[in-house]
Amino acid sequence: MTDEAHTPPGVRTRVLLAARRGLERFGRWLAAWGRRLAPSPFLWVGVVLGFGTSLLVWESVLLLGIAVWLLGVWFWKARGRHMLIALGLGMVLGWLPMLFFFVTSLPHTMIGLPGVEYDL
Repeated sequence: MTDEAHTPPGVRTRVLLAARRGLERFGRWLAAWGRRLAPSPFLWVGVVLGFGTSLLVWESVLLLGIAVWLLGVWFWKARGRHMLIALGLGMVLGWLPMLFFFVTSLPHTMIGLPGVEYDL
């Protein structure tokens, strides 16, 4: 027997309703922040900075973007300004395509079983 056979149907219904309310609340929160940050020029400058970096420093740009984002959260709590949040989030979002281009630029022969030496 599974645990589902011993669970009353009312418990599952309440769990599903609570999950639905949580997702709706998260969607409203995400939409509010999206409307707040999308028109900000700091977000778009961050995207350009995150995407426009060379592959030699792209790990540092990710760490810098996360640090600026966290500093922006602290600054937003203290002063109510969201410029640094937009800049840090833009750097992280701009960094993601760099990750894609870096991974796809690797030769396909480098992906395989561990311990195997590949002739490049």
